[in-house]
Amino acid sequence: MKKIAVTILCVSFVISSFSQERKELRKNSPNRMILQLGGGVFSNFSYDWDPTLETFIDNPEFRMSNVTYSGMLGYRSGFNRDNYRFSSTGRDRNWGNVLAIFYQSGTLDGVALSGLGKDDIKIFIDNVDQTVRFTELQIGGVWKETFRISGGRGSVKALEAISIEDIEDLTQKENIDYNLFTAGFSWRFGRFSPTFNWTIMSADNFETTMSRFDIQICMNLYFWKKILYKDKHLIKD
Repeated sequence: MKKIAVTILCVSFVISSFSQERKELRKNSPNRMILQLGGGVFSNFSYDWDPTLETFIDNPEFRMSNVTYSGMLGYRSGFNRDNYRFSSTGRDRNWGNVLAIFYQSGTLDGVALSGLGKDDIKIFIDNVDQTVRFTELQIGGVWKETFRISGGRGSVKALEAISIEDIEDLTQKENIDYNLFTAGFSWRFGRFSPTFNWTIMSADNFETTMSRFDIQICMNLYFWKKILYKDKHLIKD
């Protein structure tokens, strides 16, 4: 009976040590998920390549009324195992590669589209006195949480009519979809990251492309600590 009790105590001690070791290693491992929420302003839309003029036109003008909101949910990987970094409060300071889904929305009016031709303005808005909302969803990656490349689809929908007679037409109007690609740069300062993005859009299979720039301040939320596969050998058998 005494031998059984000793055996049970030894097994319990080994299991407790193993569990404590895993807990400590997980505590000192980078978070695998990131949720980024942000907001800022974007520039008036402008041409990148107009085949009718055969020229490159780009003159971004930022307006405070061009407000945008964004979100990113991503999976982090590619950490440097020899240099895990955490603040004194345990905040994750590691820079990983991120595979992510990006969401962005905003509102714009005819002034924001005044640099485009009449036919192209009608892709987004029927009258300069109307306001539309755009929503975009993209998939892409962020290298070392700094350089972003992504692509996806966007959609615009009118929010208000210019007169009572337009209300019936407005309710019958379908969303207009377009393709887009985004390249961006961000730099992390604590939990916040200023970001700068350049987005190219086209509603005619890239025969004509339009672009905009946006500047945002984003908040980074990290979660789901998990022991990396390459670190599992550090757990003693």
